[in-house]
Amino acid sequence: MSHRFSIKEIAHQAGLSTATIDRVINRRPGVRRQTANRVHAAIRELEAQEAQLAMSGRKLMIDLLVEAPQAFLDALQSALRQELPLIQTAIFRARSDLRARFPTEALVAGLERAGRLKSDGVILMAPDTAPIRAAVARLAASAVPVVTLATDMPGSARAGYAGLDNRLTGETAAWLMCRLIAGQTAPHILVTQRNDAFRGEAERAEGFRAAMARDRPDAAITLLVQGKAGADFATQVAERSHQSPPAGLYSIGGSNRALVQAFARHGLPRPAMIGHDLDPENRALLADEALDAVLYHELTDDIRHALQVFLSVHSQGAVPMPENGTPLRVILPPMMAGPARSEA
Repeated sequence: MSHRFSIKEIAHQAGLSTATIDRVINRRPGVRRQTANRVHAAIRELEAQEAQLAMSGRKLMIDLLVEAPQAFLDALQSALRQELPLIQTAIFRARSDLRARFPTEALVAGLERAGRLKSDGVILMAPDTAPIRAAVARLAASAVPVVTLATDMPGSARAGYAGLDNRLTGETAAWLMCRLIAGQTAPHILVTQRNDAFRGEAERAEGFRAAMARDRPDAAITLLVQGKAGADFATQVAERSHQSPPAGLYSIGGSNRALVQAFARHGLPRPAMIGHDLDPENRALLADEALDAVLYHELTDDIRHALQVFLSVHSQGAVPMPENGTPLRVILPPMMAGPARSEA
């Protein structure tokens, strides 16, 4: 049996005598299969620990390419500042290119630049399009792992995904909405998205609509996408609501304060509203009870997940891959005690 550890090391790891280890390694008779399995497991553990130690102190440079609203980008920067110093297995540094609007050509160029610079990993939040998938495949072929953030690209060459189960998140929003509009007959529900090219937003909308169709088949669902509606999206949402005032609004794409204000300007009652992300705007709206619920997840969890994927790839599996899925949290107005109220 080939190994590079001393009998004493293996005995200590397995909790067995050196004589027993000697019998197993040299295949001597009189050893139970269970004992032999225990010795082999100890050797595998030592090999994994050795690989992890080899990562200790290694410097890894990662790149972030993210298209998202400014509030999300601010929260992401904060999560990075919190998480990077806490990783003890290796020393991570980050180059960030974070934009509210990120043209496809610029995203592809950023991914190609990460490849030329031999990045140790890329955290990517971008629309699921053919040019971006192709750029991710080229990085994977160059041994640069990519982790998609918040919105996934299933079936692509990415190494992992850090974020919520978006379809389940939409189903959770539907469960909440059904309780917020209980007692209303044939309600009209609006669903708003920022951009339908982002798979994560589309999956939330799909999960919401499927669950509403199952649990409230009398509800009429209207989907509005900001990317197709021009600049003053909130005003257009309110104007369209005159025809059929909504009982509920599932705001996937944000701009919740603007939506609340637009309903007020048009003399419309505010619908039951569910939003995403616990940014300062949504905190204030919850405190004012101008927003009924917020679904969110800790970005620090996502960053930690992505970093562990990179460690697993670079340690050739000695650092285990993280389990998929980030915990979903639901925040309601009574949970927002303390913040000063502000006009919605």
